[in-house]
Amino acid sequence: MSQRSFSNDRYRKGANIGSTRKSAAKAKPVRKQGTVEASRSDSKKKPTGGVEKDWAGLPTSPQIKKWRRVWWVLLLTGIGLIALGWLVPELRADEGVQRIIAGVVLVASMTAVAIDLVVIRRLRKELIASTAKKPSKKEQKHAVDADGTAESKDGK
Repeated sequence: MSQRSFSNDRYRKGANIGSTRKSAAKAKPVRKQGTVEASRSDSKKKPTGGVEKDWAGLPTSPQIKKWRRVWWVLLLTGIGLIALGWLVPELRADEGVQRIIAGVVLVASMTAVAIDLVVIRRLRKELIASTAKKPSKKEQKHAVDADGTAESKDGK
């Protein structure tokens, strides 16, 4: 047994008697054109708030992209130097060159780690804080009341 829906013309108070449908299949309300497509497209789109995201879903900016390029250059330079020292037989035999390559690779990789941990994280935190929703005055009042720092109205 089907439920009676107000959107169905059959069950409305002002319905025209001759316009009601007789079969149960035709008793279903007619959906208006374009409502299904609009709801599907709206559900797939997620609001980003104007902030660009990187491949990991983290917010990014031109400064973060610049520092990330420097990070990649440092890491790939280290890998390239290791490959160069291993592939060239003259460099592989020279112990002094191997030490220099190891030192440069160590400095490059430590610099890349420092850039990732210090610079990029700081920039990303600032970006998240600047795009975060500002609390309303009512939310700020509730936060102060929850902390217990605000005095009550009767002065106690």
